[in-house]
Amino acid sequence: MNTYDPQQTLAAITVHAVPIVLIGGISIVAMWVFFVEAARMSRRDRVAPMALWMTVLWWPHDGNYLLDVHDWFSGYHHWFMELFWFAIIVTFVSESLYVVQTIRYGRDELSPGSGQRSHALRVLVALWAGTVSWSLLKGALDDPLFLLSFMGTLLWGLPSSAALLARRRAPLGQSLLEWQAFSVMTICYSIASVGFFGGGFFHSLPYVGICAVASVWSAVNVLQLRSAGAVRHSWAVDLPGGRQVAAKLT
Repeated sequence: MNTYDPQQTLAAITVHAVPIVLIGGISIVAMWVFFVEAARMSRRDRVAPMALWMTVLWWPHDGNYLLDVHDWFSGYHHWFMELFWFAIIVTFVSESLYVVQTIRYGRDELSPGSGQRSHALRVLVALWAGTVSWSLLKGALDDPLFLLSFMGTLLWGLPSSAALLARRRAPLGQSLLEWQAFSVMTICYSIASVGFFGGGFFHSLPYVGICAVASVWSAVNVLQLRSAGAVRHSWAVDLPGGRQVAAKLT
């Protein structure tokens, strides 16, 4: 699969450093809000934080990026890839926590009738399968800087919200803040990559189409959760009559 030339892309990023830092910075902050809020909502409602496929695919993807530390700091030695490495530490730690939360809170939902040990083994086998799947996918992609796969992770994570909502028949474990942050992250990364990563692949119809679909879908998730009565954030406490107040959970 022909995608982009890494050196040309990094050169374009250098030329457009100011807008990329500004827009990309917003995207990264939104990403951190999304990941932390998802973990808090899982703890708040005692449910798995994400659809299982989302956790077991994101975890090896981000772990792979961290393991390639030599490429970013010695090979390419470019500030954009190096800063992103530090940003991904937060996401990988969060995803590792998601595995623990899925084991701890997800047995009744994901492994009904099974014991806790059997459920934990199932989650760990799914994580192994996700790692193998990512390894095969990464080998098939011409994506040396992970720029396409980062957009891909946003796209394949989007069905999680609707899937959990349908399965639980309630917005348990999800907040508006969580998916609003996801939407901001998606839209900002789309703008940064299409607008400032250089022409060619990042202006191609398939890539622009992926960005457009992901951006619209992320907004639809927010609207769907709002219609379902999701709480505004993880500090919200449900009261009789459906009212909510802000209160810090301990």
